[in-house]
Amino acid sequence: MDVLVLGGGGTLGRLVCSEVTSRGHTAIPFGRRNGDLRDPSVIAGPRARVIINCAGASVAMGLGHGWRGYRAVDVPIGRAAIAAAHKTNARLVYLAVHHGAALRSTAYVDAHEQVAEAMADLDACVVRATGFFSAYTALLPMAKRGLLVDIGDGTAKTNPICERDLAEIVVDCALGDGPRDVSAGGPDVMTRREIFEHVAALARRRVRIGGMPVWLAAASAAMTRVIHPRMGQFMQFAVGLAKHDAIAPALGTTGFVDYLDQLDVVGRRTAA
Repeated sequence: MDVLVLGGGGTLGRLVCSEVTSRGHTAIPFGRRNGDLRDPSVIAGPRARVIINCAGASVAMGLGHGWRGYRAVDVPIGRAAIAAAHKTNARLVYLAVHHGAALRSTAYVDAHEQVAEAMADLDACVVRATGFFSAYTALLPMAKRGLLVDIGDGTAKTNPICERDLAEIVVDCALGDGPRDVSAGGPDVMTRREIFEHVAALARRRVRIGGMPVWLAAASAAMTRVIHPRMGQFMQFAVGLAKHDAIAPALGTTGFVDYLDQLDVVGRRTAA
């Protein structure tokens, strides 16, 4: 069976493609080089039996990753995937974000939920994931410089998920007839401070973990949205995560510390 993976060149998309292939199906990675993903006819072109939508605006915090906001990027791609699924009678799986009611109005969450709500009349599944492990290990270069800065007091809890585990869950939903909505997190519920401390330990040096006041982070996000909508919108989401727990059912099986230990072993081998 052909499975079209939108965003197939991204970190999660590549893992999804690998998982599809390992189960004996044909993965078709699809991205911007294949055409305008806002055009339903482009997505419908391969006429795949299943469409997995992992595409969307980057969450990387920095310049050079695009500036348009999440509603301007994710919603048009999502609606095009929906129209393509209608046209080809394909099953559609969409990767969204696990969140509490307090975060629903943030632009980052709202963009995903607009797409999810538009999928109501399809053979479809929405997978809402907590933060990826890689979102936290991306802090390692800063930790190696001796300083990590979090928002708030670090007491908000979450259970991030390993991308490899999430890829398996996404493909399970794509190839099966399970529920229409699946929330997925990892096995370890941790405070943000605990997560930062684990990353700091991986740096193998003394790391100071500072806290930015929530009010200051919120003000910075509001100002940033004016000049760089995407970065400001994700900062707004990060402020919300610093104030509210985001804990999903533990469908992932890889522990965060075990994941970091594997990175540490690989890193020491590379250095040698």
